[in-house]
Amino acid sequence: MKLLDTSLLCEKLTERQNALIKSGKLGGCEILIKQNGKAVFHKAFINELNSMYRLASMSKPVTTVAVLIEAERGNLSLDDKVSKYLSGFSNMYVGMLDENGKAVPKEPVKNEITVEQLLNHTNGLFSDSDGVGVYQSSLFTKADRQNLASYAYKIERSLLSFQPGEYAYYSGGAAHSVAARLVEIVSGLPFEEYIQENIVKPLGIKDMTFVPNEEQWARMVSVHKYDGEKSWYIDIGKTMFEGIPLTFYSGAASLGGTAEAYSAFAEMLLNDGGNILKPESVSLMKKAYVPISWNPADSQWWGLGVRVINNNEYILPKNSFGWSGAYGTHFWIDPENKITAVYLRNSHYDGGAGAQIANRFEEDVMGSLK
Repeated sequence: MKLLDTSLLCEKLTERQNALIKSGKLGGCEILIKQNGKAVFHKAFINELNSMYRLASMSKPVTTVAVLIEAERGNLSLDDKVSKYLSGFSNMYVGMLDENGKAVPKEPVKNEITVEQLLNHTNGLFSDSDGVGVYQSSLFTKADRQNLASYAYKIERSLLSFQPGEYAYYSGGAAHSVAARLVEIVSGLPFEEYIQENIVKPLGIKDMTFVPNEEQWARMVSVHKYDGEKSWYIDIGKTMFEGIPLTFYSGAASLGGTAEAYSAFAEMLLNDGGNILKPESVSLMKKAYVPISWNPADSQWWGLGVRVINNNEYILPKNSFGWSGAYGTHFWIDPENKITAVYLRNSHYDGGAGAQIANRFEEDVMGSLK
């Protein structure tokens, strides 16, 4: 294990964030890095410490943990077909776009989607950037997104982007929300209540929620925008992800939280599940299932709800795992060096997987190891 040089770490991170702010590319952030369970860097830039952030797709690892809790309790299995809980999944079709750009059935599904496939992006649910998934998503109404039940009902009557298990492509909004609905079904609890009772309270944190209270809304940061020349801020209202009502607890995208709260969640995973999961479940989560690019030489593979670094050709060491969000949120866990790193910002600029700001953050932290 290598230790972080805290002076160098502070110098690198501070210089980088100040340069990004000066350029207009960063409208504020909060960074919390721990090594061996101790905070070695915790600072907010522009924003106040303990601000609330929309976590976007950093919701997915939390949903995955909820599914694994229910698997440990024997209420579901990763090998289960989703149709065991949502009957519409037993009769799905892969789709294609016709000459008019409309999604139409192409062929029946060969092998039904499993719970595990919901979590490792081999499911085909709205898994494309310009195909049947995008087309169908454009047809969703406000009523379809009213809650997890209405959303899952619509999803199970939709067309897939590819045959489950035959390919991997990121399911940005659909798969983990279906997984959250499964947790509701087997537990009998609304997903927000489930997260509070089974993850938030046991971790001893308070600021992680799908439905912020008034005090938390008062700490919610505005969304930053940058057009290449100027930067500004917008108020997207009381929503945790644009287009999603607060009644829809999207397990894929609509959690909110603080750096302290998410750091506690990451520390739990670093420490083999703590009081939340068994070590065997965490091992399943961070197992490298399939390459993100479907190229076995790729450094980044899908785990369950996370990406996993599968070789030593990447910035982070092999077996590190974590994920990002559309608003620029980013975190990872480095088991080898006992590091958890959380970077929270809310911006329409340079977010999601492969964001340059996130990559530079990884470089600055790893470049500070002695």
